[in-house]
Amino acid sequence: PEAMAAAGGTAVRAMGNDALIVKWNKFSKAYSAVMEQWSWPSYASLVSATGLPVLDGSGLASWKHLDAAKAPSSSGKRPPLVLDVGCGPGSHSLELARMHPGLRILATDLSEGMIELARSRAAGVDNIAFAVASADSEEVAARGLATVAAGSVLAGEHVSDPMSEALRVPGGEGALLADAAIANLVMQIVPDTLAAFQGVGASLRPGAPFAFAVWGDRSRSALFTALPGALRSLEISGLEAMQAEVAEAAATTRSGFHLEADVPRVKRLLAEAGFGPVSTWTTELPMPGGPVLSAQDGAARLIDLIPANSELAARVHKEGGDEARAALTRALEGRVQALMDEDAVLGLHVRVYVAAKRG
Repeated sequence: PEAMAAAGGTAVRAMGNDALIVKWNKFSKAYSAVMEQWSWPSYASLVSATGLPVLDGSGLASWKHLDAAKAPSSSGKRPPLVLDVGCGPGSHSLELARMHPGLRILATDLSEGMIELARSRAAGVDNIAFAVASADSEEVAARGLATVAAGSVLAGEHVSDPMSEALRVPGGEGALLADAAIANLVMQIVPDTLAAFQGVGASLRPGAPFAFAVWGDRSRSALFTALPGALRSLEISGLEAMQAEVAEAAATTRSGFHLEADVPRVKRLLAEAGFGPVSTWTTELPMPGGPVLSAQDGAARLIDLIPANSELAARVHKEGGDEARAALTRALEGRVQALMDEDAVLGLHVRVYVAAKRG
């Protein structure tokens, strides 16, 4: 895992892949029930940002032409292949596959629980395949994520005839190269960012786009910061050990916002992985569940809809009792009200990066 120096020289490390697997297997069903549709706007923006250019008889074919490519053309051109990195429970990948049957989609995730959910939803959709694969393993960085994931799919039982053809390397030698890659809100948790970029780069044909979205500005991301902030503000006997533990974890674990904190570094890593000029911009995702009607409504949703927040609130109640839990709610409501007074988006600030594989 990458290690960076925090203020005061404290070592800050990314959560390792083994811990990530445990975490996301545990949260897979809860995430699927609440969060996946919330993240659709950023996923759709990545699809739009790539434009998914593919080579046809006349040169670059635009996005609107893809549905016509439901089978390889008489000239032997293969349908365009999209690599979806960190697909989670697969709902966005499947929506893309259903909307554009001319595409072939290879969707990967580190979590077996997520991939099991994705495969359980894929009945009748034959232009997509799901694979359990780490985005930053040494093998992936060297051979390419698409090649490694395709090998896993072809060796198993979860592959349709169209995908079996799409995932075989022409001539049987070399790397499988995709026409575009997308990664929605996942690169910020991958332990080795450079290895992941290299694995994606080794999976793309020259000129193919890679678009990914990550957590953005911490100060504009109440979804994941408001509750821990409320906990730190409490002065209640019995919570001191828990507060110290949470503070220690925050000081020594790499923040999910690290790819926003150093944009020039991300551009350097992309260049090192073989990508050309980088375009980047920011957007915001509102809180799940529609407009926030009151501070009480917002605070309740922050606790109930975010699995990590639910766990934290439950622990406060266990260690501090009803008084501590009520105090946490009041503190959170105060933070939500302050954000509402500022007309802030009560959700997640997102940064999008788009780059093309150099020839």
